[in-house]
Amino acid sequence: MNLAEQENHNQQHLLLSSSTTNDDSTVKTRRSSSVLIAIEPVVLLTEEVDDGESVATSKSFALSGILYSLLGCFLFCTATFTIKELQIDLLDALVIRFIIQIFLFGIFVISHHYPIWIGSSKEKWLQLVLCILNGFVFLGYFIGFRYLPLPDLTTINFTRLLWTVVFGILIYKEKPSVIIFLAVFLTLIGVVFVAQPTFIFKQKKIASEITLNMTSTTALNGTDIVNTFLFSNRMIGISLSLATGLFSAFNLLIFKQLITLKLKTSVLILQHSFVFLLCLIFNQFYKYFLLNDLTFFTLTIFQWKYWLATLISLLQTLGVICGNRAVKRERPSIVTIVSASEIIYAILLQNIFTKDKSNLWVLLGSTLVISSVLLIGVHKFVQERKTKKKKIDDRNNVNK
Repeated sequence: MNLAEQENHNQQHLLLSSSTTNDDSTVKTRRSSSVLIAIEPVVLLTEEVDDGESVATSKSFALSGILYSLLGCFLFCTATFTIKELQIDLLDALVIRFIIQIFLFGIFVISHHYPIWIGSSKEKWLQLVLCILNGFVFLGYFIGFRYLPLPDLTTINFTRLLWTVVFGILIYKEKPSVIIFLAVFLTLIGVVFVAQPTFIFKQKKIASEITLNMTSTTALNGTDIVNTFLFSNRMIGISLSLATGLFSAFNLLIFKQLITLKLKTSVLILQHSFVFLLCLIFNQFYKYFLLNDLTFFTLTIFQWKYWLATLISLLQTLGVICGNRAVKRERPSIVTIVSASEIIYAILLQNIFTKDKSNLWVLLGSTLVISSVLLIGVHKFVQERKTKKKKIDDRNNVNK
C-alpha cells in the first residue's frame, strides 16, 4: 500500500492507498483509496488523499465496487449479530477463525514472497505499535458488544470519522468546510441520541444482565439499584465504543508514517491477525487463571452452537475480502458512504430478530450519523471531481 506522503495539503489525510492487482483488469488513473477495511471493517474507515497514481480497476460492471462494499458490511454485521444470538461469546468463537485466517494468509504471503516485517528500526517499531493499538480496538469492539446492542455499538463506533476530521484540523492544520462542521455536529448529536445519558433522557426501568456469553434483558421494578445497574453497563459499552473510534482514528497517524513502505494488504491482515489471536489467547488465560472459568475447555468447545458460531465467524473474513475488493473498484468517498449501511443492517437485524427494539431516539441518532457519513462522502466526492478536472486542465495547458 503506497501513497505520496507529500500530499498533506489535501482535505483527506492520514491515509493509505489501495494496492494494484495483476489479474484481468484495466488500469485507470484516479484518486487512490485509503479506506482500509483490510484488517477488520471495525478498525479503520476514513478518507483519502490524491496521489494521482495508476491503480487497477476491474473490467466488471460499474457498480461492482458498491455491491462488494454492501456485501462486505452485510457479511460482517450479520455474522457478528448471529454469533451473539447463538449465546456464544464472540471472543471464544473467533479463536478458530483467526487460526484459519493466519494459515490461509500465511500461505498466500509466503507463496508470493512478500516481506512481512520491513523498513527501518523506527518503522518496524511503528508497525508493532500499530498492531498493539489495533489489538485494543479489536478487544474494545467485541467486549463492548457484550454491553450494547449492535445498532448502538455500530453507530457510536462511526465516531472514527469525526476523530479523523479532528486530527486533520489539529495536526495538519486543515481548514474544515461548512459541510465538515455540519457533519461533525450531526455525529455528535447522533451519538448523544444513541447513548442517551441519564441527565438528558429518562431511562426505562429495565436491567440488562450481562453474562460472559449473552446479554439478556429482564423487566424489573423501578428502583435506584436497577437504574444504576443499567447505566453502569451501558456506560461501559459506550466508553469502549468511543475508545474504539478514537484509537481507530489515532492509528491513521501511525499509518501516515508507514505509507512509504508499500505494505501489501495481505501482509497487514497477517500481522494483525497474529495480534488478534494473541488477544484471544490472553482472554482465555485471563478467564482460566484469574476468573477460574473453565467453561471454554470443559463445555463450550463441546457444544454444537460453538462450532456453528465458528463457521459463521468465517463470514467475517469474507466480509474483509469483499471490503478490499470494493476499495480497488470504487472511489473511496463512495465506499465511505456505502459503509454507513453497517448501521442500517444492525438496526434491521436487531429489530427483526430480537425482542429488544430500538427506541425512537436510537433510530434518530443513527439517522443523523448516517447523514453525517453521507455529507462527508459527498463532500469528498465533489472534491475528487474538482481535483481531477483541475489536473486534466493543467495537463491540457501544458500540452498546448
